[in-house]
Amino acid sequence: MKRAFLCLPFCLLCTSDTASLAAPPSATFRTVADDGSPLPSKVEMERLAKNDPVAFLKECIRRYDREVKGYTATLRKQERIRGRLQRREIIEVAFREDPFSVLMKWKEGARRAAAVLYVKGENRDQLLVRPAGLLSVAGIVARDPHGEEAKQAGRYPLTEFGMKFGTQRALASWEKAKKDGILHVEYLGVKKMEETGDRPCWVLKRTHPEAPTAEGVIESTLFFDTDSWLQVGTLLKGEEGKLIGAYFFRDITINPDFPKDAFSREALKH
Repeated sequence: MKRAFLCLPFCLLCTSDTASLAAPPSATFRTVADDGSPLPSKVEMERLAKNDPVAFLKECIRRYDREVKGYTATLRKQERIRGRLQRREIIEVAFREDPFSVLMKWKEGARRAAAVLYVKGENRDQLLVRPAGLLSVAGIVARDPHGEEAKQAGRYPLTEFGMKFGTQRALASWEKAKKDGILHVEYLGVKKMEETGDRPCWVLKRTHPEAPTAEGVIESTLFFDTDSWLQVGTLLKGEEGKLIGAYFFRDITINPDFPKDAFSREALKH
């Protein structure tokens, strides 16, 4: 994994637990206050993954807040939208926390969009879209990030993109389940996945057949890079192993030196 402008070594993303990718837009996001205490060691993090998964998620968020300002990555995703499993997509992603900015360019599996840009507070808070295929003659167009076309393009709006959002959603869901006495999370150890570039990941699987989500998710498996602690993979399944969503990040560069026009209209054109 490439790094830039990081003082601490990494021992990193739409998009998460069942609540993070199967819940409706504007789902609950759990923020974590940083008391300034030292972060756990890698050994301690694995112990939390085994014995206290809620605390594990909180520490992942604390580290993210301290160290991550943005990243570039390749996102591989496949999701079921309104009951229909879409083809796999491979997307180049650039993300910046402040101002919240997302640029996505499709390399495989593009449907309506070849590239999409969202920058909070700019472009009237609209998406800028470069259409794919024959629709490209329209040039760059503006779209509502919460409109019907955006909903057909993905399970979550670009305004809720990012690895941190995914972990925050998972934390909110897991905390509630723990309070209700129905949190069942199994630590599956450290695994390498081709989808994440063979990075070693802590793997946690939550099952909740007694309370499936509205879209039927009863099993969610989360993958956290053991060096960066960032959520680089999410796998959601329903009854009989039906795939509902798969999201994996690889080729990640943390805190790259973005050029001034990295999240501009011009960046959509090439």
